[in-house]
Parts: sequence; C-alpha cells; structure tokens
Amino acid sequence: DATLGAAAAGGRRRHALLYSTLDGAIGCLAQVEEAAFRRLYFLSTKMVATMQHAAGLNPRGFRAQGSGATAEGELSQVIDGALLRRFVSLGSAAQERLARQIGTSPQQLLANLSEAEVASALL
Repeated sequence: DATLGAAAAGGRRRHALLYSTLDGAIGCLAQVEEAAFRRLYFLSTKMVATMQHAAGLNPRGFRAQGSGATAEGELSQVIDGALLRRFVSLGSAAQERLARQIGTSPQQLLANLSEAEVASALL
C-alpha cells in the first residue's frame, strides 16, 4: 500500500496498491473519484463492445480468467487502464462518437484519464 503525495491528489492523500503476480506481471490499483469512475467505466464498456480486440479476446473476460472473481459484480468495480489508454490513440471523430454515446465530451474523458494516470503514477 503506497501513499501518494497530497499535491498529486488535489490536496488529499490517496492510496494505491502495487502488486505482482506469479507469472511476473506488475499491476497497480488506484482510486479515482466516483464521477470519473462512472465515465471511464461507461467508456470501457462501449470500447469493449465496439472496438476490435487482439485475437478476438474480450479484455474484461480475458482479465477475469484466473483472477478468482466469482461474480460479474466483483469485476465491475475495476476499470481496465490498458483498454482506456487506447482511447487517446483514437482519431477525434471516434473519440467524439464514443463520448457522445455516454453523454460527455472527449475533453472530459481525456481529463479523467489524466487524473487516473496521476493516481496510478507510483514509480
């Protein structure tokens, strides 16, 4: 459990969990504000449904395998940063279309993604 500096968290202390797996992967779980979480969760849901994925694998289902999660509810409380980072590389028309589908703007989504990156910047 690593505590992030107060300046990075807008004056509040935040916590993040840095973990490693038996196969050598490293990951980070960091908290984000509820409104940002909802926007990013809806964006990830739209991206899973509309974008092509490597080897045809559903990112949410792929990451659920072997995670020990026994219910969909356990998986719905975590958003996939690797999937969401793909939003930045999309063209402006695709960003606008996805943002419109969830009722927000691309600028708001990019700001929320930036906040999430700052929250998970431990190293």
